[in-house]
Amino acid sequence: MPRYAKLLSCRRRTGRGGGPTGRGRRALMRSDQEAVQRCLAGDAEAFSTLVERYGGRVYNIALRITNDSDAAADCAQEAFIRAYRALHQYDPSLPLGPWLYRITTNASLNYVQRWHAHETPVEEFPDSAEPDSAGPESSALRREELDEVVAALAELPAHYRAALTLRHFQQLSYQEVADALGIPLGTVKTHLHRARAALKVRLAARAKERSA
Repeated sequence: MPRYAKLLSCRRRTGRGGGPTGRGRRALMRSDQEAVQRCLAGDAEAFSTLVERYGGRVYNIALRITNDSDAAADCAQEAFIRAYRALHQYDPSLPLGPWLYRITTNASLNYVQRWHAHETPVEEFPDSAEPDSAGPESSALRREELDEVVAALAELPAHYRAALTLRHFQQLSYQEVADALGIPLGTVKTHLHRARAALKVRLAARAKERSA
């Protein structure tokens, strides 16, 4: 298994930058496929090439979701470990980046759900968080509401959870969400619309259960 920590520590300061287009994208895809095939053939060090290539983007996605540099480094490393172990499931006819970004998003979502890293109002997911309440009772209520949101969010399909977290917890633009998840912009908007509706249904059901 390659060592990721040193590579990631070098890459975490690197910006995302623009992705390759046209001929460059096809060349990158061929290069990724070659590295994957070498890994599957037993050349573990070939994976270091992919860590070097995608480390900066993976770290930045994790940082967007966790809002914590140490947690982002841990999530990025976890994402690469998961990807390495799941390489046999990767479809080489598709670009590697979106597949890797989805793994990264899921690893980061797991962190957010475990530690409740962000406080976001329950019903509407506004673009900016409300001011913190002054009283301890209000703070406790906000924490209880956040627990409900996180629990309901965990019940949604993974692609809905990813879209909601990237868009509303980290306030990425629609295009940034599309880039992170490797899906078209229109698909992101559809996911978000359906995810918000599904989340409200689950929150309403939980509220009804509490009042019963």
